[in-house]
Amino acid sequence: MPTAPQIAMIRRMFRSPWGKNELGIKELIATIVTVPNSSHLIIWLAVSGFTFGGVRWLGAAEETVNYSARPVLGDLVLGGRSLTPELDPRGEANGETAYLGLSLRPGELPLEINLLTAPGGKAPVVRLRSRLEGWQDEWEDHDSQMYLVVRFLDRDNRAVSSATFVRRGESPGWGGLPQNSQWHRRVDEAVVPERSTRVQILLVSGGTPKTTGFWAVRRLRLTTPKPGDETGAPLYQLDAVRGLGLDSPRGNPDGWTRDGTGLSIPRVYSHVDDGGVAEPLLALVDVDPTDTGGWLQLTKTATPVVPGQRLRLECEEMHSIGRGEAATATFRALPVGSYVFRTWATDELGRPTGPSLRLPVEVRPAFYATPWFRLLGVGLIGAGLVGGVRYFAWRKLQRELQRLEQRRAVEEERTRMARDIHDEMGARFTQISLLAGRALKSAPADEAVREPIRHINGAVKELAAALEEIVWAANPSHDSLEGFSNYLSQYTVAVLRDAGLRCRLDIPTLLPTRTLPSGLRHRLMMVVKEALNNALKHAHAAEVRVQLELDGERLHVTVADNGSGFDLATVKRGNGLDHSVRRMEEVGGGCVVDSKPGAGTHVRLIVPLPATEVEP
Repeated sequence: MPTAPQIAMIRRMFRSPWGKNELGIKELIATIVTVPNSSHLIIWLAVSGFTFGGVRWLGAAEETVNYSARPVLGDLVLGGRSLTPELDPRGEANGETAYLGLSLRPGELPLEINLLTAPGGKAPVVRLRSRLEGWQDEWEDHDSQMYLVVRFLDRDNRAVSSATFVRRGESPGWGGLPQNSQWHRRVDEAVVPERSTRVQILLVSGGTPKTTGFWAVRRLRLTTPKPGDETGAPLYQLDAVRGLGLDSPRGNPDGWTRDGTGLSIPRVYSHVDDGGVAEPLLALVDVDPTDTGGWLQLTKTATPVVPGQRLRLECEEMHSIGRGEAATATFRALPVGSYVFRTWATDELGRPTGPSLRLPVEVRPAFYATPWFRLLGVGLIGAGLVGGVRYFAWRKLQRELQRLEQRRAVEEERTRMARDIHDEMGARFTQISLLAGRALKSAPADEAVREPIRHINGAVKELAAALEEIVWAANPSHDSLEGFSNYLSQYTVAVLRDAGLRCRLDIPTLLPTRTLPSGLRHRLMMVVKEALNNALKHAHAAEVRVQLELDGERLHVTVADNGSGFDLATVKRGNGLDHSVRRMEEVGGGCVVDSKPGAGTHVRLIVPLPATEVEP
C-alpha cells in the first residue's frame, strides 16, 4: 500500500476545482513508478475509484461552466405603467444583450425590471445576478431560500409541527467556490411542542420556487442546553457521514434519504481538506429552478424528545443561494444621475454563463431642478431684485421730489407772506409813524395832548420791530445757522445799545452750512429775548454777554450778565422762565438757568441740530 503522504499527493492531483488535474499524466506515471510495489498502488487506485480521467465527486459543482443561457428583459413597470423595452443593435457587437436606454424623472419611480429566460429553445437561466452600476457596488442575488427544517413527530410518526430556519444569499467567508470558501458556524434553536415524541431533520432546497445554489453542511449536532451549560447534552450528532458509495455524489449516507421532486439536488459532497483527505458531506446542489429536493433524516433514526424541551441545532456550513429562471428588480428611489443596469445568467455557484444584459437608466432632474431652470430662476430673482431696488429707489426719489416740491411751495408761500407783510404792514406803520411825527410838531405845547401822540409813535415803532422779527422768522431765506447768528447779533447789539449796556458777542464768524428751520429759530429768539429782557429789567447789570457755540450736533446759546443775580431756591418764578423751558422742550432741547446773589445770571439754551428739516 502507498504511504499517507503519497496518497495525499495523488489526491491533490485529482482535486482540481473544476475537473482539471494540477499534474499531468506524465507526472502521475512518474509518481506511481517511484512507489514501491507499484502494482499494489494501481490496484489500490482501482479499488478506490480513481481513474486517469479525474474524480467526479460533486458533479456540476466541480465541472467547467457548460451553460450558455442569457437573460432577457420582460416588461418594465414605471410608476404603474408597463413599458416594452427595445433592443439596441449596437450592443450585440460588444457581446452584450443591450437595450435602448430608459429615461425617467424621480417622481415617476418606482421602477420594476422583470427578467426572463431567453425564449426560443435556448438554455434556461440557472441563476440570476444583477447590479445597478452607479448605485450598487456589489452584485446581488435575487431573493430565494433554502431551509433547515426540524419536524416534530408524534407516537405514530405523524408530523405535529415544524420549525424552519432559512438560508439565503452567501454565507460569511464564501469565496466564490466551495474549495476556497470558509466554513461558517450556525446555531438555531427551537422548543418541542406538545404531543411530540421525536424530531426529524430536513435540508430542503426549492421550498420557494426558482431557488438555485449550493449548500454544504458538516458537524451537525442537536443538543438540549441547560442553564449554565450552553454546550448541552447531545441528542443527535453527525460528525462524519458514513454509508455506501460516498465517493460519488449519488452515494447513500446512513440514516438519510433523498426527498422531493428533484432527486438530483441532494448530493454527497467530498470536501478535501488541506491535508488532501476527502470528507463526504451532505450537500444540496440545485441547478433546476422548477424542482424541489433535499436530504431527509430517516424516521427510524429520528431523535427522541420531550414536549417543552429546548433544542439547539448547530452545524458548520457554506452556501451560495440565489434565484433562477425569472426575477424582478425593484428600485423605489434613485437620485438624479446616469446608471447602467446589468444582469448575468450564472450557474448554481454564481459563475457567469454567457453575455450580460445591459440597460442604461437615466434619472433626469425635475424641471425645477435642471440647470437651465435654476439659471432662469436666478436670472428672474436677480432681475426682480434689481427691479425692486430700482422701483424702491424710484419711489424714494418720487417721495423726495414730492417733499421738495411741497417744501418749495411752502417756501414760496412763506416768502410771499413775508414780502406782503413787510411791504403792506411796513408801509402802514411808516405812514402812521410819519403822521404821528407831524401831529407832534403841530400839537400845542400842552403835555396832555403831546404825551398820547408820543405813545402812539413809540407803539408804532415797537410794532414795526415785532413785524420785522415775524418777517425774519417767516422768510425761508434765513433758514440757516448763519442767518440765525446774523439776526442774533444785530438784535442783541440794538437792544443793549438802546439800553445803554455794554454788549459782548462771542459768535463764530465761520459757521457750517446747516439748516435751521423757522420754528426752531423763532423759539430760540423768543427765549433769548426773554433772557435779555430779564437782564435789562431785573439784573441791574452793566454788561451782557451773548455766546453761540457748536458741540458736535448740538447748538449752545448762552446769555450771561454781571448783575445782582438771585437765589434759585427762594426766587418767585414767573411765566417767562416756564415758557422758555417749554419752548426748548418742544424742539427737543433744554433751558438751564444758573444764578447766585451777587454773581450774575447765566441762561444756557441747548438744542440739537436737526438731521432733516423740522416743520415749523
